[in-house]
Amino acid sequence: MDSCESGRRQFLKTFAAAPLLNSVASPQQPPGHAAFNAIQMGPHTMLDEGIEHCLDLIQETSAINALMIYSHTYHGDIRKPTQLLAPDHGVPLREMRNRKLPAVWVKTHEQYYKNTTLRHQVPDSSFEYAERDLFEEVQEPARKRGMKVYARILEGASPTIQNFSRVQTRDVYGKPLRVACWNHPEYRAWWNDSVEDLFRTYRLDGFQWGAERMGPLMNVILPWNDAAPACFCEFCVARGKANGIDPERARKGFEELFVYVRGLMAGKPKPADGIFAAFLRVLIRYPEILAWEYQYRQSREEVQAGMYRTIKAIKSDADVGWHVDHQPSSWDLVYRAEMSYAEMAPHSDFIKFIAYHDILGPRIRYWYLDRFKKTILGELSLGESLDLYYDLFGYDKNVEPKLNELATKGFSPDYVFRETKRSVASAESRTKIYTGIGFDVPWGNRHVDADPEEVYQCVIKAFEAGAAGIVVSREYEEMRVPNLKAVGRAIRELSRQSG
Repeated sequence: MDSCESGRRQFLKTFAAAPLLNSVASPQQPPGHAAFNAIQMGPHTMLDEGIEHCLDLIQETSAINALMIYSHTYHGDIRKPTQLLAPDHGVPLREMRNRKLPAVWVKTHEQYYKNTTLRHQVPDSSFEYAERDLFEEVQEPARKRGMKVYARILEGASPTIQNFSRVQTRDVYGKPLRVACWNHPEYRAWWNDSVEDLFRTYRLDGFQWGAERMGPLMNVILPWNDAAPACFCEFCVARGKANGIDPERARKGFEELFVYVRGLMAGKPKPADGIFAAFLRVLIRYPEILAWEYQYRQSREEVQAGMYRTIKAIKSDADVGWHVDHQPSSWDLVYRAEMSYAEMAPHSDFIKFIAYHDILGPRIRYWYLDRFKKTILGELSLGESLDLYYDLFGYDKNVEPKLNELATKGFSPDYVFRETKRSVASAESRTKIYTGIGFDVPWGNRHVDADPEEVYQCVIKAFEAGAAGIVVSREYEEMRVPNLKAVGRAIRELSRQSG
């Protein structure tokens, strides 16, 4: 038997051994093993399209057997322009921009919030769908189709959160920033109380939570905005001291690094010893920077561990895991170095990492190469920086886009394979890896249509690399039917081969 055939057989064994769901096969879905195949959904989309219609569409096209639905929409803007929405779901598109939609899509119960002054929004009758309870309404139609129901949250700094100012981070100058501090006891308690409310109120099979923000070091050297590094609030200072770190030296080091990088971006002359050498000099003078960065990451994990313990105490068989967004999965080397997935495993039933192949080209071109060119990699050409990126992350530069292709061309299914394989290895069989297969993800104000054949190949490659399941991403409301069908074609083909 040649190595290719041997690999194929091992791949089918992996697919057959993937976590099973008691799914009811649709007319197009043959019996066999049902590997985890979830989809990320917006609650407003399901209600706009009609729950029954929506579930029929995703099962018939994609063979979906698990729903990951926002219970709270705190991150990003769910009111997308119509040109970014899929027009082929069989329901007329609605103008979104002027709609008054809730930030909270579940019923909130005061008795569970005993450890924090933070409170979720309670939508009144002026909000669309305020009288609906989607997570209750979806139960019967989902179970009838063999679909499991997960609540899904992306952390965000919503103005609808009461008393949010109490938990905001503080930068090196003492200024409050828009995001909350993971070391603030009230913020931790709020998330623990929130998941207790969810799991005591609704029949949920699982939960996915994510926080799309960088650590303070990456925020300085690959900046999204002008924000100074954080957090240096009283709770972070106390944590630093407890872990043998001098908070003032950490603050001074981050301030010096921030001032240096901002000077580079403003066009100040190149340091005599070189741009990167001067960056390393700050880290060498202030090793507290890296120690503080690591504590920041540890704090995030402790927030997740708190939710994990809370949910498990209520429902021990709930599938509880974490969303790892595109930056840490595919271009944040600091995040990757800080912690392996195996180290996250004690508080993770699964890790869903983002592998959005189709939109990664422009993201690397403009969110990675351009920004690093203005900061610590200013001595490299964009082409040299791209080669370094491919080498460091283990992607095949002979397969993935060239520099002049990045703006308009996505990455290949081979990227999905390699990143899934790395993630599975990093987890060391201690937690499940779900690959986030992303397609039809907008870029700016335009929709980027994925290639159905590539979507099909990405699903195949994810399981071939050892994924325990996939999560169809980014948002159902953006996904074109041909690409949904490509997912279903791959899942059903694998099911037949492994059945």
